[in-house]
Amino acid sequence: MLSKGASVLSAFVSLVSAANVIEKDIVIVGGGASGAYAAFRLREDFGKTVALIEKQKILGGHVDSWTDETGRTYDHGVVTFIDAGNATAFMERLGLELGNFPRATVTEEYFDFTSGEAVDFQPRPFPDQLAALEEFRVQAEKFEPIIQAPGYFNFPEPGEIPEELLMPFGEWLEKYNLQIAAPFIFSSTGLGVGNMTREMTLYALQAFGASMARSTLGTQGSFVPATLRNQDIYDAIGKRLGDDVYYQTTVVDSKRSVDGVKVLIRDSVTGEITHIAAQRLLISIPPTSKNTAAFDLDENEETVLGKLYYNNEYTGLINNANLAANWSYFNLPAAAAPDNYLILPGAPFLTRIDAMGNGTIFRMTFVGDTNTSAGEAKAMMQMDFDRLIESGSIQAPDNGDSSLSWVDFSVHDSMHARVSREEVESGFFQRFNALQGQRSTWWTGGAWAVNFQTHLWEYDDLIIPKMLEGLE
Repeated sequence: MLSKGASVLSAFVSLVSAANVIEKDIVIVGGGASGAYAAFRLREDFGKTVALIEKQKILGGHVDSWTDETGRTYDHGVVTFIDAGNATAFMERLGLELGNFPRATVTEEYFDFTSGEAVDFQPRPFPDQLAALEEFRVQAEKFEPIIQAPGYFNFPEPGEIPEELLMPFGEWLEKYNLQIAAPFIFSSTGLGVGNMTREMTLYALQAFGASMARSTLGTQGSFVPATLRNQDIYDAIGKRLGDDVYYQTTVVDSKRSVDGVKVLIRDSVTGEITHIAAQRLLISIPPTSKNTAAFDLDENEETVLGKLYYNNEYTGLINNANLAANWSYFNLPAAAAPDNYLILPGAPFLTRIDAMGNGTIFRMTFVGDTNTSAGEAKAMMQMDFDRLIESGSIQAPDNGDSSLSWVDFSVHDSMHARVSREEVESGFFQRFNALQGQRSTWWTGGAWAVNFQTHLWEYDDLIIPKMLEGLE
């Protein structure tokens, strides 16, 4: 009987014998923010031949731009881009002019989605929140060099980790009397980790950190394409890369060694198998067990990456005329009233329903736990919507049909990678970073850096020169 390794090798050789074979310097798996940017820079700036493997029809990952029949675009994934690193220069290279995100005038109203009832929550006046956010910035910037450098390359050794990073974020906010800033931090990007008050400060500051505070305060810029369609960035990258992008394609097997990598990819439309031989492999998809199954991980890689856990997130657009045209329906437990700033819902939950400025199109954002599927998320969102109607918080539709009318839906699975406090204290990030370069393989993406587009580009700029060391 063949061993598991021998049987896999046999299958690999069998597939290779019938496959097209091409040679590249770098093969990149995943055409989201990290992978698309890395492919562009490797080819255009370092003169390397690349193959970019992307399972979708387009590049960009979680950007999520949807255009209606009038030509108006709604971005329900990535809203704006923080001006970090070489971001604006990169936009110029793509031939894209910069613009500002047109913020719709929206009234934020609070509801307990578990009952559908309104919550009489009273946030502090916005100038007070901004003042607290300024103090938050001061405190968050202390840790920026070790957790947003970008990435964790400067993370302290065990025994030297600041206790503040390990304490629950709610306690950290209380320590510096920053509770009144919590609703804003949570409502923007902090909600991605679920109830952020219970997460380690380390991860809360990854979800909403110093750069987000500076952007909100106006001391660090942000931008969108002047076209107001964020997908245009990645369409421009795709146009430049041309046939070096393999769309609707996945990796089915691979062999990695210190001498290079061999990757088998399958076109999901035609079924065609292609064999790529490369000197380096760059993996830019979340390193979950499912995503890495085709990459013959060794025991150490499986052990380290297996410690990570994630939230599954979902976002989409609905077209429902019975919602108030200029409202944001925000989910808060009833106990948050009137001013309990650290009372927040926990995953899985529908976070908010946001007016998008045209009267009937609304964005829905859902944060699930590690196991929440897309179907389960949609079912829970429908239940919350029905409760809001039953309680009278949302007007009942004239035709009696309360079904959510989806016009677009996107799966943002495996977001906000993190590990337990015990793992952090035992040197997880040192073991994590040590995976870079093993068997000609490098890693990038949201698990390795701050999970914002331009910070992911910064991380690529950091590791690409390291990855190219010793390359012929």
